[in-house]
Order: sequence, then structure tokens, then C-alpha cells
Amino acid sequence: MKKEKIYLHYDMDAFFASIEQRDNSELRGRPIAIGYGVVTTASYEARKYGIRSAMPTIQAKRLCPNLIVVNLRKGVYFEEGRRIQKLIKKVLKKSEFTSVDEGYIDITEFIRNKDVELSKKEEILKIERFIKRFKRYIYDNSRLTCSVGIGFSKISAKIASDIDKPDGYFIFKNRDHFLDYIYDKDLGIIPGIGKKTREMLELFNITKVFQLYEIERNELIRRFGESKGDYLYNSVRGLHISEINIDRKRQSYGHEITFHREENDILVLHAELKRQSKRLSDKLIEKNEFAKTVTIKIRYSNFSTHTRSKTLKSATNNVNTIYEATLENLEFFEKKDEVRLIGVQLSSILKSNVVQLSFNDLK
Repeated sequence: MKKEKIYLHYDMDAFFASIEQRDNSELRGRPIAIGYGVVTTASYEARKYGIRSAMPTIQAKRLCPNLIVVNLRKGVYFEEGRRIQKLIKKVLKKSEFTSVDEGYIDITEFIRNKDVELSKKEEILKIERFIKRFKRYIYDNSRLTCSVGIGFSKISAKIASDIDKPDGYFIFKNRDHFLDYIYDKDLGIIPGIGKKTREMLELFNITKVFQLYEIERNELIRRFGESKGDYLYNSVRGLHISEINIDRKRQSYGHEITFHREENDILVLHAELKRQSKRLSDKLIEKNEFAKTVTIKIRYSNFSTHTRSKTLKSATNNVNTIYEATLENLEFFEKKDEVRLIGVQLSSILKSNVVQLSFNDLK
């Protein structure tokens, strides 16, 4: 019988906040929140007070009067994340990065030797030694900690990495160990089962993993459709089969800015959209990639957030084409004042140079 693979999932601990604490000694050991107006992320010291992502900073300050609010430095975080990814890829080729601060690694070949059969106890000891070397490698090269999970599938490894945070690790020894652990947990423990899906499941009085586990696949497909039904059935069994995608393509590129005060000048918004369009266009050109969908995001002073997308006739990486699409999206919004945040996202990314030129591309 073919043995299951061994997957490692790493998750950098409070990544944005940890970078700020690393770079500024005065912030170390103190409760900090990243963001302006709304908390993007918080340090573990701040989380003890109940501060969480997407919370208005005014509310966060009430929970923790000595909270230090630090402006978001997205470019710094992105570059540090890319640097860590390169460090990992340098020594572990079977890696897939799902965001700037987390990813999966197939470590099967490092643990098992075709010529030597290990007992389960010996295999676990070897995995633990690998984890400790991996965590030390990350820390020595970044002065940042990460949490690690080990599982027989990507989804089981991801769940495991959340169990002993921060700076810890957890190993699911086998499928039975995984099932025993999650059986009586709330559905929120399963990645991909978000708030809306949980609300749908609650209509059928399903709030725990074991309740979902007991429902047949065909019944879940009947209720939720084939794709969602299959995922629900497989995920609670740790059976969401997906190999490491070494050549994983970038799904989107984005950039946004939070204004220090509400912005009411349409010309300032136009200038910011132009700046972000240029930044994202440069990124596409650098990667020889093209985007077909342009989205803008606006958050108002009352914290309501809205998006608008435009799909282009042909993919592009031309700054003017992208900028024009952002302006068309902006025109859709009746309210163009009291803006606290504005951002641009490019998606439907294509790795092809077979692109219809726009007029602005012609010399």
C-alpha cells in the first residue's frame, strides 16, 4: 500500500507586526496594531486584549489604551515575504506559496529513504528534527518566527500550523489522529469554510465537524452544488487532494493606500489611481504577465467598503489602459468624497505575450 505524503505548512507569526517589532526595538514586547483607521493585523501582545483584524482602531484603542498604531508598510512586508520565499525555494524545491507569509512544502523525500524502512516513532522523530532545522533556518535569515504544521495532506498541515502558535509546531501523526482532533471542533477550524458557508450550514443545524462528517457526499452535493459539496465532504476528512504546485501562477496583483484623513478631492483620487496603475503595470512588465480584470476598492469614513471591476476585451500590462479602467470603475460610484482608502487590483493574470496592442502601446 502506497504511503501518504508528508506536507509541511508554515505560517509566519503576526508577520506585519513582527517586522515592525524587529525593525524598531521600541515596539518589541508592546501591543501594536498595523493600519490607519482599521486594524490590518495586530501583534500577539495586542491580541491578548481582543484586538483583531478589520477592527476600527478607535475600538482597538478602547480595548487597549496603550496600543501603538503603526502605519502600514505594504512594500516592506511584500519584499520580506518574497525574500523568505526565495530562501525556502533555494533549499526546498517542492514549495508552493499561497500568500506573502505562508506556504506548503512536500517534505516526503527528506523524511523517507527508499532503502530504509522507518518505524512510525522514528519517522516522527525525523520530522521533528526537520521542523526544528527549518524554523531555525527561517529565524537565522530573517529574525522572524513561524509556526509549522505537518499533515498527510495540505489541508491537514494547514490546520496543524494553527494549533501551537506562535513559534510552535504540531504534527498529525496519521489520518486517525487528525480526525480525532477535529471531530468535536467548530466548523471554523476548517480552511475554506468561512462565515457565509457556516451560516448556510447552520440552516441545517450543522455547526460542528462531526455533524458535517456524518452527511453523505451525494447529500452535500444536492444541497450545496458539486464543487462546494465535494469540498465540504473531503475537507472534514482531510482528503482535499491537491499536490504541491511548484509553478503556481500569481492569481492577482494589488495595491492600496489609506489616507491619513478622509479625502474629498477627486483629483487626488485620480492621481492615486494613476500611481497605483503605474506600480502594478511595472510589476506585470517585470514578470512578463498581463491582466484582463481591473478592480478598484474604496472604503469610506464610515468603514463601508465597496469594489467595482471591469473586464477588458484583451489582457494588458499597459499603464494607460489600466488607469483608464480604474477611472471607469470610479465613475460607477456616486459618492466620491469622505474616502479613507482606495486601491487597485489586477486579476485574470495571463503568462503570454500574445496580447492585442492598445492604441497607447503603439509608438
